[in-house]
Amino acid sequence: MDQNQKGQFSLKLIQKCPVCNHDYTDGRIEILTESEMSFLAYLTCVYCSSSIIVRVMTMPHGLIGNAILTDLTSSEVMDFSLESEIEANNVLSLHELMSKDSSFIDKLRKY
Repeated sequence: MDQNQKGQFSLKLIQKCPVCNHDYTDGRIEILTESEMSFLAYLTCVYCSSSIIVRVMTMPHGLIGNAILTDLTSSEVMDFSLESEIEANNVLSLHELMSKDSSFIDKLRKY
C-alpha cells in the first residue's frame, strides 16, 4: 500500500472527530508504524485537540479499521507498543495476588 492510499483510507474510515464532529481533513495525522498489510495512525483534531489511534489492515475481503479515542500522546503510544504483551498468566498472577491481599487495591491507589 503506497503513502497516498494510506492517507485516503484513514480519512475515509475516520472522517469526523468523535468529540466535536469537525472534519479530520484539517487535523494532524501521523503514521506511527506501517507494514505491508497495515498501518497505525495517530490523528489529532485541530479544533478540540482530542486524539484517536487508528489501525487499518488489509484483509483478503477488504480493509478493516479500528479507532480508539485516547489521551495518550503519539510518543506514549509508541512507548507502549514496544512493551511486551500481557499474557494470560500475567492476569492470573495479578488476580491471585489481589485475592490473597485484601488491601491490594488500597496499596495500589497510593502509587
